Amino acid sequence: MSHINLEIRDSIAHIIFDREASSANIFDAETLDQFSAIVDDLALKPALTGLIIESAKPHIFIAGADLKTLSTASKEELEVMISKGQSVFDRLEALPFTTVAAIHGACVGGGCELALACDYRVVSDAKETRIGLPETQLGILPAWGGSTRLPELLGITKALPLILGGKLLKGIVAFKKGLVDGICPQENVVSYAQTFLKKPKREPVSHILEHNPISVAVIRHKVSKDLYAKTRGHYPALLRALDVVCKGVRCSHQESLENEKNAIIELATGTVAKNLIGLFFLTERAKKLRIGDAEAKPIENVTVIGSGVMGAGIAYWLSMKGLNITLKEINDDALAKGMLTIQKLYAGSVKRRILTKAEATAGLDRIFPTTKFPKMDHCDMVIEAAVENLEIKKKIFADLSERVPADTILATNTSALPISEIGAVISHPERLVGIHFFNPVHRMKLVEVVKTPQTSEVALATAVRFTQAISKLPVVVADSPGFVVNRILMPYLVAAGELMSNGAEITQIDEAMLDFGMPMGPLRLLDEVGLDVSCHVAETLAAAFPERMAVPSILTDLVAQGHLGRKSGSGFYLYDKKTKGELVPNPAAVALQVPAEVEVNIQQHLADMMQQEAILCLKEGVASCAEDINLAMIMGTGYPPFRGGPLPANKALD
Repeated sequence: MSHINLEIRDSIAHIIFDREASSANIFDAETLDQFSAIVDDLALKPALTGLIIESAKPHIFIAGADLKTLSTASKEELEVMISKGQSVFDRLEALPFTTVAAIHGACVGGGCELALACDYRVVSDAKETRIGLPETQLGILPAWGGSTRLPELLGITKALPLILGGKLLKGIVAFKKGLVDGICPQENVVSYAQTFLKKPKREPVSHILEHNPISVAVIRHKVSKDLYAKTRGHYPALLRALDVVCKGVRCSHQESLENEKNAIIELATGTVAKNLIGLFFLTERAKKLRIGDAEAKPIENVTVIGSGVMGAGIAYWLSMKGLNITLKEINDDALAKGMLTIQKLYAGSVKRRILTKAEATAGLDRIFPTTKFPKMDHCDMVIEAAVENLEIKKKIFADLSERVPADTILATNTSALPISEIGAVISHPERLVGIHFFNPVHRMKLVEVVKTPQTSEVALATAVRFTQAISKLPVVVADSPGFVVNRILMPYLVAAGELMSNGAEITQIDEAMLDFGMPMGPLRLLDEVGLDVSCHVAETLAAAFPERMAVPSILTDLVAQGHLGRKSGSGFYLYDKKTKGELVPNPAAVALQVPAEVEVNIQQHLADMMQQEAILCLKEGVASCAEDINLAMIMGTGYPPFRGGPLPANKALD
């Protein structure tokens, strides 16, 4: 198969990447061999005056190396693969004429490294254009020259954040940082690239002030300290990338490439990289998930019931994604509060340059706030995000089912309540699904799509496709108390509360799980969620599974005393001006402890609680496979991605 086309027009060579039978260009062995042969052929054509590298794909320049090959290759195969890539990019860089990468769409990993081997880079200003080196996010590092060439181009202080952060930059940001040399409209990207062919080949840039031994040593010490504080040493690719970059600016080009190769071979064959690459494949699987042969209904007009934290967050996200939203509340005060929340979310998006002011204004204009039900003849979906009370939800849905057409999808955002009981009070219960967003909606990618025994394939397929269309990751789960995430998380949180009640220090428990890799300790998480909310979920699960779950008295006692967590100023910790942002244990919580010797390994005990419940979820069919549970826990709770999830994938469980 041919994945690359070569055209020569008026002494200018055009290499056009166009992978057959695929929407993306990637570098697998076949493509790398084709590219290598073309570069060698061009080197033998003295009449050429320049080279432009472009893509025929509408959204992708080059998406990088083939991760399937990378994740399964032996050390020997990796050495061949890395050496081949380094060699061909070196030969590209050494071509005797000026070379330009004309970039439209995603230019990622190996694609970015190819662009760095060109003399110049120009990008389109289109939204789909992103450029960067995300390898450290996958547990590896740029090893086709990216860890060497980027510091050579930008200097170590500008290059390190791009390599270690692994973020993909918009075209304008890449231009401002000096990663690319020009930016233009999509339709002009090739013609604009051609103007750069009039320039001579790029000369090496001197960064003597920051690449001297003292500066590099200071930078390395500071960054290393910051990385360890952030990751607690769990992500070795970051420290290896730092090492390779710092050595690279002080050694020859070839020595630096050798360091890249040795580092990636070690990292790619390790457990962390395999787990992180596995997570990448799980997210891609969720993005492409389809439900049987059912055809999903198109969703354009959505009614959101409730404008509290979750309702406002959902309305903001959906309107930002281009949907028309009717936001329904019971009174003007609640509605005004919800709209203020949405306005703040849009203002934050503008401040972080996620949206322009015009885009934010257009998004707000797509929301119709009301305290009265308008005509709902054209409503495609209703998402209920009212208070977590089953009887109230039943009343809402009984009323809704009479107001909307029979084929309107009815969805609830409940986090733990039995959805089937809601189905009992509505007409056409086959259209009822759970669409459980996580808080904060604009940051959390996971959505649990909950099916009841009555949910039709069409309704389920529509909910899944809708979730994907709004850039979220769906995991399909059964209608069971707590679904997957809260079902697995709650025993862990309850066990943390019990440990604290029985003598373990609050900070001791949280530090143990931070060392495990959780983004937040369990007791602080309870404070963030709200102890009253946590009690409610715990009560729901305890009623469903009384033989192994109970609400710890410390939770109910703290709630009874008015300590509800961050929102009330105190929970397990204090949250006031006196603490100045430090996590100070709440004396009222400490006073509820029963002094005792802690005889368990806190980290192992709490991790086991999650794994045991995850095993039960799998055996009971709450989720269809271990991979779904792992994705849900990583994306929904921050379970350490480097560990791959609480369950071993593709293995039988006793």
